[in-house]
Amino acid sequence: MFLRKHFLDGAELSVLEDVMQNLRWIFSTRRGSGYFLDDFGVSDSGFRTPAEMVVSMTDEIRQNIRLYEPRVEVVDVDEDWDDANNQPKLVVRLRLRDRSEKLEVIVDV
Repeated sequence: MFLRKHFLDGAELSVLEDVMQNLRWIFSTRRGSGYFLDDFGVSDSGFRTPAEMVVSMTDEIRQNIRLYEPRVEVVDVDEDWDDANNQPKLVVRLRLRDRSEKLEVIVDV
């Protein structure tokens, strides 16, 4: 990401490292916590059922990637079950646009 590369530590990241860092920021930011980007991040679960959260988070993940990480394209988002935590998780399959390199990111609901 431009700000990180130029102002925080100055380290040159590969495209893949930069994309993955940006995705981590997107998935770990609570939606609405940024005062100038209301739609950045993913909403808290609140009082929603797991099924409602899966639908909501899938939509928000697709929207955030489209808006804030245009270097990747969402191929698919699948729901899976995390037996260890007894909760659903999302498997987000992505493709780097300029290289056709495939990525897979797991997001806990």
